[in-house]
Amino acid sequence: MKKFNDSRFGKVIEPESPSELLDLIAFGSDGTGTTVRMWRGQSDEQWLIDSAAYRKMLLSKNDERMEWHVAHYEKRLLEKARHKGYGILDGRNLSDFELLARLQHHGAATRLIDTSRSGLIALYFACLGNFDRAGMLFGIHTDYLGGGEGKLLDETYDERVKSIEKYNHPQTWEPPVVSPRIAAQHSQFIYSTTKVGLPHGSLAIEKLDYLLAIRIPAQEKQVYLAMLSANFDVNHLSLFPDIDGFGIAYGSGLEQWANERW
Repeated sequence: MKKFNDSRFGKVIEPESPSELLDLIAFGSDGTGTTVRMWRGQSDEQWLIDSAAYRKMLLSKNDERMEWHVAHYEKRLLEKARHKGYGILDGRNLSDFELLARLQHHGAATRLIDTSRSGLIALYFACLGNFDRAGMLFGIHTDYLGGGEGKLLDETYDERVKSIEKYNHPQTWEPPVVSPRIAAQHSQFIYSTTKVGLPHGSLAIEKLDYLLAIRIPAQEKQVYLAMLSANFDVNHLSLFPDIDGFGIAYGSGLEQWANERW
């Protein structure tokens, strides 16, 4: 496999075969197989590790107060969503961050950055689209994340955001199943206060040594997508198990047999 240094992501590894890629996901660069990572796939290697809320703010703001802008926007988003009734699910009032998670999985821009507990699912998103460009698969070492799995986030928005101001590393959170997609995608969010001027993006990553960065060549994307669907049942229908996902899978942009595994 190839290895090189990147000014944004530090050490980058480029596997030269599917077996090398699967070994990296399973065993990491240290070869132990016991390291737990949160995985994120991005289909364009030029993209930084930015939250969607940060990118949204850049459309109208670009100054040192980006965290203030993001927080102000998210509080308005929560207010508008609750007014529409989206803060209640199955008769239960969602906490502020549970509602953010639900909105995120239906396309809203928030500070939450999607990751998966499954490296194979993240690989799918690294390969999906932008077929003329290389993608990136990131594994973030859980030893350097705050938060965890299986915990509620029932604080108010202001309380939670205030509590993470002192940290220079991301927090992670496993959301409850407020959307079928969350369960299907083994979703785990990472988030932090919004940083400005860091080479890798808006997420607070203290040291790039904590990041396993894997480059996915453009010419290999379709190969990996076929492998994931045929061998691991990782495809659009399995990851988006709702009527919106079903409709997109059978949209006019795909030939009629695209969703058949054999």
